[in-house]
Amino acid sequence: MRTQLITASAVVLLTAAGATANPRPAALLEDQQPAPVKAAATERPLTGTWRSAPEEMKLTSDFDKSVWGANATSVRTVELVVKSNMDATLRVVKKVVDGRRRTVPASTWIEEAQLRIGGTTPGVADRVEHDVTVTSAVRLFPDDPGYRFTVDGLRVKLVTFTARDANSLEVRYDTPEGRGSFWETLTRARTAPPPARTSANTGS
Repeated sequence: MRTQLITASAVVLLTAAGATANPRPAALLEDQQPAPVKAAATERPLTGTWRSAPEEMKLTSDFDKSVWGANATSVRTVELVVKSNMDATLRVVKKVVDGRRRTVPASTWIEEAQLRIGGTTPGVADRVEHDVTVTSAVRLFPDDPGYRFTVDGLRVKLVTFTARDANSLEVRYDTPEGRGSFWETLTRARTAPPPARTSANTGS
């Protein structure tokens, strides 16, 4: 009964992107040929893993204390995995930790969306807005494997920047309920460097 209450409470609590050329003589020498026109700067690749810093909120209401205990904190993390600069998976994880930073049982809540990333549109200043289609989205509780809810109406936007480093982007996450929508900055996860090679000494 308590697990069902906590799961139901988690749902309530955590739901909350031509010019015409001048004619030239045909017999120009090779070194007189016009230089090729440079194309506009290519879009920065998005392929890779992007993560947010944990977003924390203290749970101080009497209801929160009755469900989660004193000194509990809601923690949200966001991860975006772009597989081919077109297909991506966005994963939003929320959980509650107690005063000792231990995850409260039955408090972890996940929304996972499959995305299709399309073209881009210039935004304000150096912002570049990426067209995003949510092809599917589900909401689930890892502590209750039987709970799996299809999320309809979820909207996601991605924004990158032309005048900043290529290792950050913004995600706009709009839930169908309206509660729990947010902007979040994600940072590209660094790949671990390969282990250093050690050359074996050979004895005579």
